[in-house]
Amino acid sequence: MKSQTKEAKQRKSLADRLYGNYMGRRNSVRTNRALDATWRGIILVVGLTMVGLGLFFLLFPGPGWAVIIIGLIVLATEYAWAQRILNPVREFSSRIARLVVSQEYRTKRSNIILIITIVIVTIAYAYWAKWGATMKGFEPILVPIENLFNLEI
Repeated sequence: MKSQTKEAKQRKSLADRLYGNYMGRRNSVRTNRALDATWRGIILVVGLTMVGLGLFFLLFPGPGWAVIIIGLIVLATEYAWAQRILNPVREFSSRIARLVVSQEYRTKRSNIILIITIVIVTIAYAYWAKWGATMKGFEPILVPIENLFNLEI
């Protein structure tokens, strides 16, 4: 019987082992009221900090939505309100994932990529055939810019 439990432990994925480890520690902390309040406070501070950083990254360059979602995931480990906010995000990401892996979408995406590649190669070949490896074809665009800023391009 012991060999079966060892095999079962070995078959668990990394995510299952990490979650089990987390829940074991969390349940041991729940027995002490002060530790439980401290744990929840730390989770609240870390989660809200991540959500705040995500909001900052929405205004400035950075991975805004990703950081907000990660912050909500951290908050959802302890707070039901964060789980309720996160549920629509989970449903939406599940629908997108099903759409991306579907055969119909994959075929459409492949066709679009093929058409775009053919168009780009055709334009590049036509440019190369007419002007070679120079910027002469861009003169109508570059001359006004050169004149505006007194540049030599």
